[in-house]
Amino acid sequence: MEDFMEIFMIVIIVIGVCVVLPLMIVGMTNKRKRHEIDKKTEILKTLLEKNPDLDPVEVMNKLNMSQDSSKKSLKQSLLEKLLNGCICMLVGLVIFFTHLHGIIFLGRTEIGIVGGGVLTAVGVAFIIYYFVSKNVLRNELEAEERQLKEQQISE
Repeated sequence: MEDFMEIFMIVIIVIGVCVVLPLMIVGMTNKRKRHEIDKKTEILKTLLEKNPDLDPVEVMNKLNMSQDSSKKSLKQSLLEKLLNGCICMLVGLVIFFTHLHGIIFLGRTEIGIVGGGVLTAVGVAFIIYYFVSKNVLRNELEAEERQLKEQQISE
């Protein structure tokens, strides 16, 4: 009976993680996007009711431009890749050496060493992506920094 309960709990956990969790994430993302659209629509309605002379296209462009300014810059996205690479590589190395220790000193035969190696490789790939992108996009990064400084000066 205990074996059945263990298997049942494992199945429930796997279904929860592999099916329910992704569905919840997609549902919450869609709900957030819908809320943003409804909010923009409400703002546009109130603006047009108060000022019927306004051009709706121009108002929408301004609303979209204010949303674009909150997006991440190129430099921020590159730094996120570097951070993700460092985290993946560190976690991968910890897993790799932990399982390597188990194999060498404890005589275990563990397959987890492969997972650590893969995670380390993913981390190294992110770090390589950061440095290559930084060199390739040097001009764009400099232009973005100049534009940011000009905006700060004008404010």
